[in-house]
Amino acid sequence: MCGATCASMADALTRCIDAISNVFKRQESIIWSGQNACDIPCYPIKPLDPHVIGACTGPLSGLSHIHLDNDGPNVPVPAAGIADWNIQLSEAIGISISLYDHKVGGGAGRHGDPNADVYAVIARPNNAILAVADGCSWGPKPRQAARCAVRGSLEYLNQKLFDAVDKPHNTQDIVRHVRMSFDSAQKMIIENKGTTTTLCVAVVFELAEPKGENGWGLCVVSVGDSPCFVWRNTTRQVVEVTSAAHEGHNRDMRDSGGCLGTSVGDEPDLGNLICSFALLAEGDIVFVTSDGVSDNFDPVTLHEGATTHGPSASPHVSLSVLTPDQRQAGLIANLTQVIRGIKPQLKNEPIHAWELKEAIVKHVIDVTDNQRACMESSLKSVDDPELSTVERRARELEFKEKLKTMGGKLDHATLAVYEVCRYHDSCA
Repeated sequence: MCGATCASMADALTRCIDAISNVFKRQESIIWSGQNACDIPCYPIKPLDPHVIGACTGPLSGLSHIHLDNDGPNVPVPAAGIADWNIQLSEAIGISISLYDHKVGGGAGRHGDPNADVYAVIARPNNAILAVADGCSWGPKPRQAARCAVRGSLEYLNQKLFDAVDKPHNTQDIVRHVRMSFDSAQKMIIENKGTTTTLCVAVVFELAEPKGENGWGLCVVSVGDSPCFVWRNTTRQVVEVTSAAHEGHNRDMRDSGGCLGTSVGDEPDLGNLICSFALLAEGDIVFVTSDGVSDNFDPVTLHEGATTHGPSASPHVSLSVLTPDQRQAGLIANLTQVIRGIKPQLKNEPIHAWELKEAIVKHVIDVTDNQRACMESSLKSVDDPELSTVERRARELEFKEKLKTMGGKLDHATLAVYEVCRYHDSCA
């Protein structure tokens, strides 16, 4: 009798453990979001290792040059608590490119120059910080705002997370520090006469007590439309960690929804600021992008669907009208398809950070190729000095109508990527 009872209790305990494990497995797709740290679950974390094993920033000198008088050096210099921004690690990388058309004539460069996006990635053995800022509009002052935002935030975090006496002990501490780093970013923008910018900062760290198969955590704070995603190698799926910032609302490509800097006088617009948390497993890939990347996976931008909302409304009446949720689902599906396409025949083979970066960059270039070629052809055509004013106007209207039929969005495209792993072990 006793043996049977013990066996029964053991079976019940096993079922209970399996049930708890399944809950944490399902939590891979759960994102906790709110306005402050109290909205995030409080899980203890392991001490953050301060040793830097990977660091990069860009484009050009990235966050390390914040003066308006010139473009500064083409390579980063010590800044924001990091002595060397050129520590290469293939699992902690970033890139920023222009998708705009090349200028016609003798001038070098592209329309939209200078690139007003900024990224930074810092990897340590059991933690990482990723940041992307997208200066609103074109020109030196939005770029100044983006550089100051990333620098001000990372300067604060590198001091508070690693150098301070009172280091973080749990997930809420991390969120609290990241949120406060936005105040530091705002102050630096105003002090250095920047204008406005989005900002998304993500911190990856190891949990003191794993939740099922998920031994890592991700805290994100964002304002504006620079999103954070996670690619899960185990399920081969993408989730957006910052989706609460636009949930139930149609995207408006001419309005970021919020920004740091001089939105109202010297005050920011924190209308869509969101704090988010997700569980991670080793091998997951965290990536933060500018909207120049994410919008080029949007089904409305790609003319796979239509919206009746605002300036981004599609002229293609034959397309199905998408709700905000359908539009978001389409974006995630397109992003997932591109990443899965890296190794379509090797489903059990993990995808790595550098492969994800290359695939996403190739996609955004490919889907904007036609627009870029059309713009360059248009500029050459209307630049003909023998054209009359009427003929020039007719050609401009012709190209304008042609552009409406083309999917994709010309913009600056920026990506910060980190592959989750303990880097002083077998992943180093």
